[in-house]
Amino acid sequence: MRKQTGVIAVAAAVLLTQLPAAAQSSAAQPGAEWPDAGRIGIRVDRGPLVMSDGVPAPAITPEIFGANARWIDNELGAWDPATHGPAAGFADAAHAADLGLIRYPGGTVANFFDFKKAIGPVAQRGCQTSGGFAAVRFGNLPGARNGFGPDEEESLVSQIGAKTMVMVPSINQTAQDAADYVEYMNSPSDGEATNPNGGTDWAEVRAANGHPAAYGIKTWEYGNEPFLDGQRYWRDQDPQTRVQQFIEGGWSRQTAASTTYQDDDGLFSGCDLVNRKASTGAAGQTYRTRYNPIALPADATAASGPIAEPVLTVNGAQWKRVDSLTTAGATDQVYEVGKADGTIKFGDGTHGAIPVQGARLSIEYTTGRQDGFLDFVRAMKAVDPKITVCSGWGKPEFVEAMGARPYDCIGIHSYTDQAGGDADGAYDSTELYQQLMNASDVPTQELAELRQDIAKNFPDRRKRPALTVTEYGTISRNGPTGVSTPGNFAAMQMHNVYETTMLIGQLTNGVRLSINSNLNGGPNADPAKRDWGNILGSPPGFGITGRSLSLTLAAPMIGSAPRQVTTTGNPVLPGQNYTAVVAAATRAHGGVQLLVVNRSLDKSMPITVDPAGGPAVKSARQTTVTNDDITAFNNDQEQPVQRTTKTLAKGQKVQADLPPHSANLIELRY
Repeated sequence: MRKQTGVIAVAAAVLLTQLPAAAQSSAAQPGAEWPDAGRIGIRVDRGPLVMSDGVPAPAITPEIFGANARWIDNELGAWDPATHGPAAGFADAAHAADLGLIRYPGGTVANFFDFKKAIGPVAQRGCQTSGGFAAVRFGNLPGARNGFGPDEEESLVSQIGAKTMVMVPSINQTAQDAADYVEYMNSPSDGEATNPNGGTDWAEVRAANGHPAAYGIKTWEYGNEPFLDGQRYWRDQDPQTRVQQFIEGGWSRQTAASTTYQDDDGLFSGCDLVNRKASTGAAGQTYRTRYNPIALPADATAASGPIAEPVLTVNGAQWKRVDSLTTAGATDQVYEVGKADGTIKFGDGTHGAIPVQGARLSIEYTTGRQDGFLDFVRAMKAVDPKITVCSGWGKPEFVEAMGARPYDCIGIHSYTDQAGGDADGAYDSTELYQQLMNASDVPTQELAELRQDIAKNFPDRRKRPALTVTEYGTISRNGPTGVSTPGNFAAMQMHNVYETTMLIGQLTNGVRLSINSNLNGGPNADPAKRDWGNILGSPPGFGITGRSLSLTLAAPMIGSAPRQVTTTGNPVLPGQNYTAVVAAATRAHGGVQLLVVNRSLDKSMPITVDPAGGPAVKSARQTTVTNDDITAFNNDQEQPVQRTTKTLAKGQKVQADLPPHSANLIELRY
């Protein structure tokens, strides 16, 4: 086994010293001795858990069990277009997973999603552009793959008893587009095709599509991971400029010099923004830029500063922009710009020259003004003032840049990177486990720090934006030698332990809703290649994963607020930088509910649960999710990760043994 890297050791040690007081009492005693004979004490106080910003933790909601759904390919097989309902087995699996919330239309893959192309008869739906992940970034997704639109998603959600959170794309969509989306989902139909907000009456469009009743979506999110360079799209490479553009909108010059994307200077057609076009030699050729609208020098404002003229070249020779091709001569090397939709039109040989066949077409231009978070929120709430709109930039720099300007919530993507090896080669399963556990407290700390940052800007706790986690999990990275994590790593028991640790951190930091990444894997004819690293397995069947079994141990805690948990004798494991036990607890239903994880790889942890006085415990039981093999995962052939329940001896205090690498729920009743 390799020695742990110094970077991880230092980072984890710093983490332990920086935990807020409330978290320290429930997480770590770095100097604790290994409990050879003794037991770890876990006291569940009667008082509320006070979070890092001094506010008591709120009640846990059913939306804590959420999943990220992706619109493409009938939600990767979850929707059956033949029956116009959930695919066989999906509803039962979703009920078993206690799904309370679905995030739609997804994350990265939905960055260019246009709801207007995803409604009405499926055969008449248009193409979409892929944001990446489930298809090549900027690629064309034909209408045939666009059968799981907002109406289908609401039908699916209603049949599993869940709610919807909508992610509104922030790329190539305007604030008015988002307002139209809210209107389609939430506005009542009155039978009159008139819109007090102007334009199309989207409520009547919904009714004409067979859905007269409004859906009433309460929670919305603007943008997906705009802080990542790979998802900045039109925005500036500089992070400080980019966060301001995200908030306030703005302008950005698009050139061939982009270090993130190829062909930002290209011309394209339709939904295909990956394959740049060369001249066909035909008359009246019309193309589009990758981003719209296009800003021209006359559009300059004090906020934008001077805006440079577009620079369009044909085989390297610069052509001139004209307001209209109708006044151009037959040989004039000119083009016309459609500002709103980013169209570029060439002449027909009578009015303007035709670029020769095969000519390379290139354009440097300014896109803008693009709307920002504040514009979107204003427009969306003008349609429905009761909705909540979260910022998809869930990072400290957003909190700092927003300052004291009001907003509802931030959508945090809570991930840690996981490599499959280092310079010495691939990790074995033990090393992989230790790497994962050494990172498992980091998301909790980040949530606590965000809460503190927000409190600095909002001294009045009643006005503080809420924390939501709109994706969480791990991101598999190739190590220095190109080694990635093993197949179905995210489905393994070690990952179940990690994700339950993350959930505990969310509960103790007042997260109002939590979206796991992802809802289900896609279909694959080869059972060995199906993806089980999600809340549900792949179709057909959508089997129950170990992840779902672990996370939903917290189901009896819904409706109650977390209580202060104090541990004693909780050791930092030998050679590692994380404590053995992490826990969260509620007091409800005439007793105590304790969600507790044993992160020790190979040792059972004896604990004593102290319900902090009161009558003697009349009944106690322990439900555990684990398997002896940390690489075990449920699949089509076998389901090795299961729940087991046993009765515990009752008394003033209750003793239990936590199996190695396990998630547990201990329930005490008076």
